[in-house]
Amino acid sequence: MKRQWISFISIAMPILLTIASTQAARSQELTPTAHRVTFYIDKTTGQVFMRPGPNRTPFRIIGEVDTEAIGRQVEKRVEQTTDEKVRAAVAQSQMQQRANYQVLNQKVSAMEPAWHGYINNFQHEFRLGALAYLDYAYYPHTGYGPYFLENLNIPGVGNNGYNSFDVNRVYLNAYFTPTDDIIFRLTPELYRAVGTAGPDKLGTKTAAASNFDGQLNVRVKYAFLQWAGRFADSPQLKGGALTFGAQPNPFVTWEEDFTEFRYVYLSPWNYLGLSSGQIGLQLSGPIKGQAGEATYAEYSVGVFDNGNFNNGEQANTKQAMCRVSLYPFGAHWRYDGLGFTGFYDYGYGNVAPDSNSLPVPLKGNNAHFDRIAALVHYAAEQWNVLGEFDYGDNAFSLASLYRGSGPDDAFGIPTGTPFDSGTHFGNTCTKSTPCYNLVGTYGPQVAAYQAFLNNGRTRQIGFDFLGRYHIPATKLTLFGMFQWFMPNDNVPEDPLDFRRFVAGISYQPNPYVRIAIDSQNLLFYHSNFGLPVSSLTPFNYVPGGKFNGQLLPGNSKRSGSLGTFIPNIVPRDTHAIFLNLEFAY
Repeated sequence: MKRQWISFISIAMPILLTIASTQAARSQELTPTAHRVTFYIDKTTGQVFMRPGPNRTPFRIIGEVDTEAIGRQVEKRVEQTTDEKVRAAVAQSQMQQRANYQVLNQKVSAMEPAWHGYINNFQHEFRLGALAYLDYAYYPHTGYGPYFLENLNIPGVGNNGYNSFDVNRVYLNAYFTPTDDIIFRLTPELYRAVGTAGPDKLGTKTAAASNFDGQLNVRVKYAFLQWAGRFADSPQLKGGALTFGAQPNPFVTWEEDFTEFRYVYLSPWNYLGLSSGQIGLQLSGPIKGQAGEATYAEYSVGVFDNGNFNNGEQANTKQAMCRVSLYPFGAHWRYDGLGFTGFYDYGYGNVAPDSNSLPVPLKGNNAHFDRIAALVHYAAEQWNVLGEFDYGDNAFSLASLYRGSGPDDAFGIPTGTPFDSGTHFGNTCTKSTPCYNLVGTYGPQVAAYQAFLNNGRTRQIGFDFLGRYHIPATKLTLFGMFQWFMPNDNVPEDPLDFRRFVAGISYQPNPYVRIAIDSQNLLFYHSNFGLPVSSLTPFNYVPGGKFNGQLLPGNSKRSGSLGTFIPNIVPRDTHAIFLNLEFAY
């Protein structure tokens, strides 16, 4: 408080001295009523005080003192001093802010090259893409057989007019490239789960219902690491890559890229059960001319699990695949011009070693298999065409036939009304061992198909033609494919021989979206007939044997008869109209 008072007096001192000098000039005019005011000045500091003290010299001001004027002068001086201090503080703050901004700007400028470098490197090293297949399908005529597109498991015979909107496949593609010759790819896939599950047991007296009811699930389609630096120094082999992990099939993906209509239909061997994704090790790449410009050959060689991306490996063996494409006139882009392609696949059934070693007359699904494809193809900018010959051993099983949907009998559930008494088709039927009827059931037919396809001695032959034509100056493309296939050429008249054809037109409004309308059909082309049981015995069919807990028809002969016939042995056809949509980014 004392310091504040002294500061106040020091501010008021100049004003008082001014008043004092004025009063001194008027000292001769003083009247007896004049006032005397005494102050005390510190000799050392020059400060003015109201009271005496050490080192203070008094001085007097004689005259009338206008205290109000003094107050106004003091107040004005205080305001001026305060304003000056505020302005000085503001100016100092602004100067400090400018200095801080300059320092910050220098730091940001120093950081920018590193930041831009990080962003540029991130954009170069990491890339995301998306691929979606959506469709609407109407089935004027339904039957059993392989699906037209993955996971389209439709109701079979007796469900004409069935239709559905489907999220067929959705992929999110992530690519990471830490160096120019290393690529890591991860592709999760959204797909429709099929099947039912029993209740989940919780303790000894509690259970919860299963939520496995055909919902959309996520699984990994591709997850691989690829090294493309092995032949980087060779102009003729540059582009070769070594790939390890879950990766595209060497042949199926190649053919899908050639057709350009993977979102509409499956390629021939893929339709027959060869997976589009394998898990293993693969070496692939081009072989170019001396100048390293045109490609004259392309190869892909790999060793893979007998399983694939959607089922695990059980066998102690592996399958080998090899594809070679030749371009005699040189290709300046993939598939350019005339080409010849060959594919070979050899492996064994995906069963555990202890099961595969059991001695059985016919190996069935445990037997070895091979697939062969020989192709002639030509690709131009606006059109392409491909012809294919297919050959296989044990490459098409009952599971392949009913990959889309099949009768209950194909999945362990007998259909129809069985005989539970008397003698029928050479069998004695009881309630404990009922017999399959030949009417209102698919059991004997499924057992016949199983004998034809799962005996371990089947031979497959097929021919395929496919192509596309882009209509010039439009966004429209015509496309089609035809497949003729014999599941077992060793059967004199195989009821499962079929033809498949697809025809349609697509519209592409922009680089990311394509829309197609098309007709897809599966036709078992033999006229329906009855199959003698005697013709099935060479293929491991056991007359009177058990199937799904019931007895199969035996070879009961009557006078002048060839024996028991299994009626309606040719499956029903399937016809569908599709509206397909592809989004690719």
